[in-house]
Amino acid sequence: MAVHGFLPLVSAVFGWIYFTLWSLSFYPQALLNFRRRSTTGTTVDFPFLNVLGFSSYFASNLALYYSRAVRRQYAARNDGLTPTVQLNDVVFAFHGLLLSVITASQYLLGTSLWRFPPRHQPGTRPSRFATGLTVGALLGVLGVYLIVLRSAAGRPPIDPATDWCDIDVVYALGYVKLAVTLSKYAPQLLANARNRSTEGWSIWQILLDLVGGVLSIAQLGIDSYLQRDWSGITSNPAKFGLGQISIFFDLLFMLQHYVLYRKKSVDGRVGGGGDETERLLPPGQERRLD
Repeated sequence: MAVHGFLPLVSAVFGWIYFTLWSLSFYPQALLNFRRRSTTGTTVDFPFLNVLGFSSYFASNLALYYSRAVRRQYAARNDGLTPTVQLNDVVFAFHGLLLSVITASQYLLGTSLWRFPPRHQPGTRPSRFATGLTVGALLGVLGVYLIVLRSAAGRPPIDPATDWCDIDVVYALGYVKLAVTLSKYAPQLLANARNRSTEGWSIWQILLDLVGGVLSIAQLGIDSYLQRDWSGITSNPAKFGLGQISIFFDLLFMLQHYVLYRKKSVDGRVGGGGDETERLLPPGQERRLD
């Protein structure tokens, strides 16, 4: 009994800690770009896809937390249980969307809005991969929405347990976030490998993201344990998958930064950071002597 009385507090604390860490993780890259007055060494695809991902994540969390209809449909499919989405998830998703838009603007409008020097502002257009993923995600969500509309048209009240309904659109948005998280890191990993450096890519965002991902999964596990039903995980794939995927890629970035491409700076310290802006070129361009 004492454990069950203590675990909700632990869950709430974990939730707000990971919310804080994940929220802080959006700032290092934007601040580094601003300090360097350059986005050299990084790709536009990461912040561009982040806008798509967090738009979907915010919309799905908002519906699961506030919509009475969606919550009823969730309960109908999960033995009367309520969604494990909490207020900190909604606030985090909105904050992530806002910071993603700001960071993306440094790439897409770096010269005109942020006054970055043009020669230090490479890759201002998303790749075909990022554009294709965005278009495909939007078409997928639209397709699910049209199916839901058709299912509800001219029929008696639908059964949320078996019929297509609003919560399927919410799940589709959640899977968009998962697809984005699974894909958005690859271009930057390849750029680091091509440059054989992590210059311009802030390791602090990775460290904060890693700890936040661990606590996010821990909170979800505690909440599901308290409900004595693990459908809190299986019915919230966006949050559970988000934490696992983020941790995996965070470890890969740490491997690049601290092991594969670490170097000694002028003062003799070992690390992967620095401001060697001139040495780094946008992905896909050959190196040349100025």
